Amino acid sequence: MAVLKRLCEYNETNTNMKYAKGDYPLGEVVIDIVSEILETSPELVIDAYTDKKRRQMLESRIIKILEKEEYFAIGSKMEMIKKVFDFMFGYGQLQEYIDDEDISDIDGVRYNRFSIKKKGIRYPIELDFGNEMNYLVYCKLIALRNGGILNDNDSHCRVADVERKLRINISIYPRNISGSAICIRKHRNNAYTINDLVTLGMLDCKNKDLIMQTAENRKTMIICGKGGSGKTTLLRAIINSLPDMERVLIVESDAELYPKKDFCIEQRVKRSNEGGNPITLDMLIKDGLTMSLDTYCIGEIIGSEAIDFIDACCSGHRFFTTMHADKAQDCANRIVALAKSSDKQRDESMLARMFADGVDMVIHMEDFKVDEILNVKYYDTTKNEIIYERIYSQ
Repeated sequence: MAVLKRLCEYNETNTNMKYAKGDYPLGEVVIDIVSEILETSPELVIDAYTDKKRRQMLESRIIKILEKEEYFAIGSKMEMIKKVFDFMFGYGQLQEYIDDEDISDIDGVRYNRFSIKKKGIRYPIELDFGNEMNYLVYCKLIALRNGGILNDNDSHCRVADVERKLRINISIYPRNISGSAICIRKHRNNAYTINDLVTLGMLDCKNKDLIMQTAENRKTMIICGKGGSGKTTLLRAIINSLPDMERVLIVESDAELYPKKDFCIEQRVKRSNEGGNPITLDMLIKDGLTMSLDTYCIGEIIGSEAIDFIDACCSGHRFFTTMHADKAQDCANRIVALAKSSDKQRDESMLARMFADGVDMVIHMEDFKVDEILNVKYYDTTKNEIIYERIYSQ
């Protein structure tokens, strides 16, 4: 806590503590206080986020630190507490970018190297946490507050701030050798409608009608593309465009879709480090098939849940999902590969046939635009390949 002690400069000609106006590093003070609390009472930060009584205990803890270090701020103690709380429960220097609805991504690769993505275009921003230690404290705080853990043994975590609709990915040393890194994916408080996406140029009226006709006819649809290409934005708009009484189950690794529907159930996985028995994505899919729903939605297919997706599609259930793929035709190969890794009894040709039987449409996204739409026709057993009909291509 040496920084706190440095802040007080005793003037021998005056018995009062004095500061050079605007000279003391308030940000360093806040970092020191937060760092000590994270080291000694991390549970207070978690509990105080939602519990007013625990927040009062946290206030008392901050005051004790201030008094112990003989630190006297120019303002009142309550003003100092507010500064600490703004740091702990807001997003500090990143807050203005969190609040900007047009920004979809905030990325930091070092304490002084940050960028944002605005309307699909990435820009550098002037942001500096002063040093790597300050930035590390910030990253640990964001992780802890949202249910994650960061230390030498757990040097990576993915968490979600459901209230602010953020997906946060953080990694630190020893996983990172170049410095701590944070990636924040934002989702709009006021989600785009399908008509908004037409206005924004993501798709045209003809493609909108094709996609919605497929959705309303209880067909299975996969939206694919690179990270940040607009997959989740389009999927959310499709779900919100379904009839009001449509019963929808959404299962995700981390909350991202945030649907605006009354008859919608949202579930997410529970990781082993969250305590109790873990809940996997494939477990949620299997349980969901017994719930008499109209629509099943998997936020993203990334692993063993691929085999459950294929089985469910072939059983007449209608699914929406997203996945990473460079082009529309890559979806089948990726899902088959993922399914094969968890089901050794079925060969690739059988899984490909099941994919062709169960999936109706594949949409590929590129730079926040619909790049290609394929109808899945059938599996050609003589050529051992899936036959598609390309109904749109840029």
